[in-house]
Amino acid sequence: MPTIYGDEVGQFQRDTIVALSSAPGKSAIAVVRMSGARVVEIAEKIFHPKNASVLPGDRKLRVGKFAGPDGCAFDEGMAVLMAGPRSFTGEDMAEFYCHGGSAVVRALLTAACDAGARPAEPGEFTRRAYLEGKIDLVQCESVADLISAETASAARAALNHLEGGLSKALRAIWEKIIEVGALLEAAIDFPDEFGPVAGPFPGEPIGRSDLDGLFSKIVDDLADLESTYQSGRVLREGARVVILGRPNAGKSTLLNRFLGVERAIMSPIPGTTRDTVEEVCEMGGIPVRLIDTAGLRDTGDPVELEGTDRARRSANAADLCLVVVDATLGSEEVDWAKNEIDGLDSPVILAVNKVDLPQASLPEKNEFFSRTCAISALTGEGLDQLRDIIATSLLREDRGTADDTQGLLTRERHRDLVMKCRKAIESGRNALEHGLSPELVAVDLNEGQRAFSELLGCDYAQDLLDKLFSTFCIGK
Repeated sequence: MPTIYGDEVGQFQRDTIVALSSAPGKSAIAVVRMSGARVVEIAEKIFHPKNASVLPGDRKLRVGKFAGPDGCAFDEGMAVLMAGPRSFTGEDMAEFYCHGGSAVVRALLTAACDAGARPAEPGEFTRRAYLEGKIDLVQCESVADLISAETASAARAALNHLEGGLSKALRAIWEKIIEVGALLEAAIDFPDEFGPVAGPFPGEPIGRSDLDGLFSKIVDDLADLESTYQSGRVLREGARVVILGRPNAGKSTLLNRFLGVERAIMSPIPGTTRDTVEEVCEMGGIPVRLIDTAGLRDTGDPVELEGTDRARRSANAADLCLVVVDATLGSEEVDWAKNEIDGLDSPVILAVNKVDLPQASLPEKNEFFSRTCAISALTGEGLDQLRDIIATSLLREDRGTADDTQGLLTRERHRDLVMKCRKAIESGRNALEHGLSPELVAVDLNEGQRAFSELLGCDYAQDLLDKLFSTFCIGK
């Protein structure tokens, strides 16, 4: 039975839901979670403590047996009750720890449903936590991000969001928007209470220049937050790094060296690699999809020509291009690299390979090769430095490392709404500078707050009223 919502706002009746919370499949232990008004009643029906006189208490693990409607036990395990509102969902919750065989898990879920629960819908536990005000929308999304994180740094970023790190940064900006909104609303709605240059705070006048400063501070904070998206995105989604180079430059050798396995075929025969070869590895805490491509050269072979076309298409869609050149070929390789880099839309790192050979020479630094690293894909020389350069290039230059996960925007939704809010606040600031009325300035401010409301799932109107009327004298 689906959730039934009441007639009054914020008042609703929820049934009790149950679901497997651990990964499906065979395991030593499985975790079954339950939430809702009838948790205690259902738990007493399906879980029988070894000490029958002591039922599971709030947040106290008890050992016992799980039983079906007929009273017959089918497994032994543990149970814990967590009374609301001090639980993840804000409701009464229970977790059952049973053996992880599919038959046992299925029997436990069936017993719970027979006793009055229903199977949970996807994300329903987290949805209830949001509806109860335990977490905001950003924190809701971080639950999925934490589960799907592929590196420790990505997991730390998701955990930071779940613990409210990003929400705290967003709410600090939210408070500034509320403050400006209260000032404007006071000037619009209560002209008798406040003069044309007076704020809603008794004895604290505020002029247009002061208000402009508040607008500018909000714009700067939003722009700083917006600039974190590149770093946050690559931590959450990973990055595409394409390896380009002419035949026999050492691209496949470099890919194998990065992966630690013989993934790509290595051969001195030009044209061995004819299609892209993709594998994922970690660099500086970032999940990186390395894409080895066909050697770039003029050829009459239609299959090899298609390979070079795919290589260039991959390069233009990449977050970063790693251009590999042969250090033994001197200026010829450098000239080729200049021409190739000039036609790329993605950032480039030049990897000068085969520096272990006696005839190797390094190109001079110039505007084409601002990021250059001398390596030997065969021996591994310089590869640690190259990994660091790749990670640094994928992250914001001023963030340092992938371990700096504080206040990162990791989702496109976050970035788009922050950008929308910034543009609206900038428009309001411009309206203020041109001497437009508070009503017109408030239009832009309201547009910005709507974006923030959508981002966090908060009620701007209620916060604004609280802020506005808290400044009034008692009796007004």
